Amino acid sequence: MKILTTPWKNDFLDLVAGSEQSIKITSPFVKANICRELVSVKKQTVEVELLTSFKLPSIYSGSLDLSALELIISNNGRIKNFPKLHSKIYLFDEKQAVITSGNLTNGGLLRNYEYGILTDEPNTIKEICSDFKNLWNGENTGSVRQTDIDSVKDILNQLPKIETIKFPTFSINADSPEQNFEVLEISNDAVRNTLSGWKLEVFNCLDKINNQNFTLNDIYSYEKHLEKIYPTNRNIKDKIRQQLQYLRDLGLVEFLGAGNYRKLWK
Repeated sequence: MKILTTPWKNDFLDLVAGSEQSIKITSPFVKANICRELVSVKKQTVEVELLTSFKLPSIYSGSLDLSALELIISNNGRIKNFPKLHSKIYLFDEKQAVITSGNLTNGGLLRNYEYGILTDEPNTIKEICSDFKNLWNGENTGSVRQTDIDSVKDILNQLPKIETIKFPTFSINADSPEQNFEVLEISNDAVRNTLSGWKLEVFNCLDKINNQNFTLNDIYSYEKHLEKIYPTNRNIKDKIRQQLQYLRDLGLVEFLGAGNYRKLWK
């Protein structure tokens, strides 16, 4: 075991360059500059799996760069979204792992005071691999595809044309700094202009729910309304759940588990 404190960027890039098969990362904040260095030193055949927190507020605030995700996807990588993610784990060839406080950013690797460990202890590695796999394949985890990134770009391109975005109200009771960016105050037209069909109708129904947190039963209460719009559809509830997954993949809805959800706009 080795203690890693900032700066540990050189250690990170050495581990990336030495990987032969896979690199697995969990990090809610991801920046393009460090991802450019990652893809420049990794072997072309090495697959990158990045688990992040793909939320529109984080993207707008600059904590999560869309261009960083595009770099990963275009360089033999896959990305998934677990909105409640806070862990930072770096797993190399399923043989070495870094557990740290540092995000995949230059701040997390160079500037901030971060603290972590590098380990190759077999039982620890086995457990980390299992935990990563469970998160990666979990029911509350969604895929982030290039089409999702393009859709979010469309939403962001609408924002300056509509209104000045309000900064979040910072709470001293937040469990983490990330929670202060959980809800983005935007004109709903910024989202509506990029949606159509079922996606738009379900978004409109969600927007009518007063609370930020809602349940499946809350959105199911609009079943009759949706039946009037789509009279030939006999699977309204299935379609609602499908659209919730789509809105999650756009960073607009967070799955809290057990049929509970959170809107990430207001």
